[in-house]
Amino acid sequence: MSVTDFSNKPISILKNSSISDAIRMLLNTKVSRLVVVDNGKHVGIITEKDIGLFLFSETSIQGLEDIPITKIMKPIIFVDKETTPKESAKIMIEKGISSLAIGENEEVKGIFTKSDLTRFVADNFSGKKKVVDFMTHDYEFTHTAAPLYKVVRKMLEKKISRIIVKNQNEEAVGIISFRDLFRISIELGSEEDYSGFNITDHIRHGFLSKEGFGNISLARDIMTKGLITVKFNEDLAVACEILLENNVSGLVVLDGNNGISGIFSKTDVAKALVSV
Repeated sequence: MSVTDFSNKPISILKNSSISDAIRMLLNTKVSRLVVVDNGKHVGIITEKDIGLFLFSETSIQGLEDIPITKIMKPIIFVDKETTPKESAKIMIEKGISSLAIGENEEVKGIFTKSDLTRFVADNFSGKKKVVDFMTHDYEFTHTAAPLYKVVRKMLEKKISRIIVKNQNEEAVGIISFRDLFRISIELGSEEDYSGFNITDHIRHGFLSKEGFGNISLARDIMTKGLITVKFNEDLAVACEILLENNVSGLVVLDGNNGISGIFSKTDVAKALVSV
C-alpha cells in the first residue's frame, strides 16, 4: 500500500497572489495548505500555520493585500508514488512538515497529508494501540478572561496554532485557533471596507495591542466553544476516526476522572505509525 492510495488532488493558488487571497481561499475551501503555481508549474506550498505565525508577528507597514505569498511560501517536498504511509510519516517527522507532494520536476500529482496518514491508521490499526501510548501530555492553555493580545503573544512564542481555553474553575470550555483569528480579521476588515475582503494593517497589529482591540477583546469573545475529546484508554484507530469526522487536527485527552491529561494530534498519529 502506497501514499497514492490515500492522496488527494492539490488545491492551488497563483504565485502572484497576496496573503489576503490565501487566507480567503483557505477559509472558503476549508483546507490547511495551498500549492503555489507559476506558469503551470508547482513552485511552493503555503500552510495555515505559516500564515498565522506571519500574520500576527510581521511588522511591515504593508497591508496584507500588498504582501505576496512568496514571502512566506516554502519549498515542496516530493516523494515517489511508491512511498509507503510509514515512510512518509518518518519524513514528515524528520522535516517537521505536515504534507508531502507526490510527483517530480515541479509537477504535483497528489498531496499526502497527516490527515491521510490518520485515515490509513484508522483503517489498518484497529485494536492494536491506545491513545495513551502516543498522546502528548504537555499542552498550552489560557483563560476566558485573558486579553486577546496575551493569547496571541503566547501562540506566537510557543509557535502553536491552537490553544485551550479554561474558565475560572479551571474547566476547559473552548479552543482558539488561527482560523478563529482569521475569521475575526475578516469581520473587522469588512466593517471598515464594504467593497470586499480586506484585512488592514492596523487590524492585524491590533491583535497584539495593549491599548486597542487586543486588550478589550477577551479569549471568551473569540474562542470556539466546546471541545472535542477522547478518553486516554480509547483505541488508537477510533481516535483517528474522531479526528477525521470532526475535521480537526487534535483532540483533548481526558483521564479517568474526566480531567485533561493531554492532547492527541495528527502529529502523534504520525509518530505512532513510525513506531509500530
